[in-house]
Amino acid sequence: MLKNVIENYLISIKEVQFFAPFKVLLENMDFFDIHLIHGPTEFGKDFIAKKNIDDHIIQYCFQIKVGDINLAKFMNEIKPQLLEIITNKISHPNFDPKLTQEIIFVTTGTLKPPATISFQKFNSYAQKTFNINPILTWEKDKLLRDFTQIGIEPFFELHNSPEFVSRFFDLFAKVKKQYEFTTFDIVSYTDYWLSLDLSIHENKLQVLFEGYFFSKLFLDIKDYYNSVLFLASLARVLIKNKLFEEFSEFLTSSILDSITSFYVDYSSKNDTEKKNYFISKGIFSILVYPSVCLKSLELFALYILLTEENHDPIISTFFELLKEKGAYRPISDNFGNAIIFISLVLIKLNKEDLLKKYLINITVWLCDRYEQNGIAPIGYKPDEEYEQIISEYLSGLTFHERKTSFIASIILDICFYLGDDKLYSDIANDFRAVEIIPEYFHVNEIDQLFDYDKIVTQTDHDFSLELKTDFAEYVKYRDAKFNITLQKQEALLLMFQLKDRYFPKIIWELI
Repeated sequence: MLKNVIENYLISIKEVQFFAPFKVLLENMDFFDIHLIHGPTEFGKDFIAKKNIDDHIIQYCFQIKVGDINLAKFMNEIKPQLLEIITNKISHPNFDPKLTQEIIFVTTGTLKPPATISFQKFNSYAQKTFNINPILTWEKDKLLRDFTQIGIEPFFELHNSPEFVSRFFDLFAKVKKQYEFTTFDIVSYTDYWLSLDLSIHENKLQVLFEGYFFSKLFLDIKDYYNSVLFLASLARVLIKNKLFEEFSEFLTSSILDSITSFYVDYSSKNDTEKKNYFISKGIFSILVYPSVCLKSLELFALYILLTEENHDPIISTFFELLKEKGAYRPISDNFGNAIIFISLVLIKLNKEDLLKKYLINITVWLCDRYEQNGIAPIGYKPDEEYEQIISEYLSGLTFHERKTSFIASIILDICFYLGDDKLYSDIANDFRAVEIIPEYFHVNEIDQLFDYDKIVTQTDHDFSLELKTDFAEYVKYRDAKFNITLQKQEALLLMFQLKDRYFPKIIWELI
């Protein structure tokens, strides 16, 4: 079963998604001084690495392709790049042309005839002309064997850890059956990664494999949000183990690729299809609508915030979705961080007037809801979110009369950081009129990003209408206690995954 899972991974993965697991596989095979060269100046070399063979250090060059290789692909893409490897000794400061050189062509598929014959002829020509060792090939069957025997299988402990195997394949089956996952389902599944020692290569490879594998499974069924969420969960464990910088390029590229796939899928639809995209069939369609709107906006916002380049089509789509009514109608506090992401984009793009209108629209929605029972708190599942919203209209449904609101605290914080006294006072007055109490879920130390027992939960029953007094002083006090150093990418990906924690000072300063 495990071999079938890994084979599915190899035949469906994209090149950029293969780099991180491949790097760890090389580490497990005793390669060292490993560097990703992939890019415009790679000169055919995707990876370089060294290995000690019989007390002699060998310099290896790897060219990587995904999928099966036919004759056209070999002649047009692969042959010129192999020739570059042979003739060009420039690629990286750690590349040592004085060492004996071995070239390995890696494909997650197989070489297909007549590409096999053409490769053999090129290999013979290269050996005679340039006096090099034969170019080796690693194809799908070898990679499958190596990943199972050298990398993944030792961790899975198929005979000794049935609980782990059961959990892995349970998730695999649920994804295949398109089970409805919540953010907290995925966070719960990936939490155990935090307990692993990633200095052990098998553990690191296993975590990278699971992260990329399940992300790809979600991408295959067009569940773009959970595809990105699995990669954000992977970022979390790498940040804890101080490995994020090593893999940040792989992760960021994969995340942007998943969001781009979502953009391509959405933008290919006509106007009617786009409208239908947000509406599901059944009794809860009107409630699914705002959830899909906010998750879609959050994905595009993450893309815009992770990149420094202007991607006008995605930015245009972001503003198109922002006009949807569901964009400012969160059905639970689970969508608090989506509102932060949207707000950060509007600030980044100098759209503060639009941001203020957006905050006012959310405030009106919240106040309408809190005149009755309020919206669901953090951690509620979709069906519980729906029940909380419609319980005031239908008898027999479970509901809780709520007065605290995580989203209320977020809106007030944004007003505070905007420095708009009047907007802050107006919104605070509206919240007070319906007796909404701001609720905070935040952290003060770096280890609290990884430990649920150390989340600070606090409510402010007496928040002030004046920007310079009680509430503002509380924000300053809270910010002053923060002792966390994060890079921009790290903060964004942690916020995307951790819906129940909020990083006010850090994220605003980074953006």
